[in-house]
Formats: sequence, structure tokens, C-alpha cells
Amino acid sequence: MSDIQKGADTQKGADIQEGLSIIDKDSSVEGSFNVKGKLIVEGSLKGDLIGNKVVTVEGSLVDAPARVREMIIGGEFQGDITVYESLRILSTGAFSGKITCNSITLDTGGKLNGRVKPLNAPQGFSTISTPFAAGGENPASPKVGGDKEETGPGVAIDLCKPQGEME
Repeated sequence: MSDIQKGADTQKGADIQEGLSIIDKDSSVEGSFNVKGKLIVEGSLKGDLIGNKVVTVEGSLVDAPARVREMIIGGEFQGDITVYESLRILSTGAFSGKITCNSITLDTGGKLNGRVKPLNAPQGFSTISTPFAAGGENPASPKVGGDKEETGPGVAIDLCKPQGEME
């Protein structure tokens, strides 16, 4: 086998690992999904989801428990999720359910209604349970970070700090 063929085979393998799947805005799918690479949801998905990187766009609807490495929510997402690296809820995003993750960012205007728990939480950590909209007041919830005012595009919660150490 020539070096060119070996390189092409290696590249082909990388493309498969780094694949791209799209559920179009006019599509509705139901079932169990195990996606390698990146999944973009523009339509609706119902079922179970396992993946590397999942992105839902404005206008999409996902109703699924999920276990993913990274997730960006720009549409409506319902279900219990485990995100092993980072979760971001965009200004157009709305999440309802339980979240277990290392890092979460809630952009201004994004909606979070559920329970957030750190991944592999040691004793002394508690969950944050709240309906919350970034950039707005929620009188039913304690302020994250005390009296500190947020100045960025949203709220970032570091789930690696024990309660009481948040700045």
C-alpha cells in the first residue's frame, strides 16, 4: 500500500470519527441514537441520545435522556442529561429536566428549569434546583454567587466548587 493510500485511509477514518449528522428542520425522528462526531438537530428528536457533540438550534425540539461529551442547546430540550465536559444553553435555548455535568453556561435569555448536579460530586456538594432565566430575576431561587453582579453574556456556574465557596 502506498503512503498516499495510507494517508487517505487515515483521513477517511478521521472523517468517520469526526462525522456530521443533521436532523433537518422539517424532520421528526424517534428512537435510540448513538452518534459519533457532531449531531445538529434542527427538527425534532424523541428517544435516547448518546453522542460526542450535540447542537440543537432555535426552533428544534428534543425529548430525550442524553449522555454526551459536549452539548449546546439553542432550541427546546426536555430530558435528563449527563454532559461529561461542557453544556451551554444559548439565549434561544430552553432546558427542562435534570443535568449532571462538569461545566454549564447559561447565556442571557436562556431558560433552565430543572436540577443541576456536578459530575462525580464529592460529599458536601448539593444540587441547584431552580427555574431560571439568565439575565432576569427569579424570586424563587437563591442568587448564584451571592450579591456579585454578572457582567458577561450569561451565567457560568463552576460545578467544581463546594457550596459556600462560589464567588
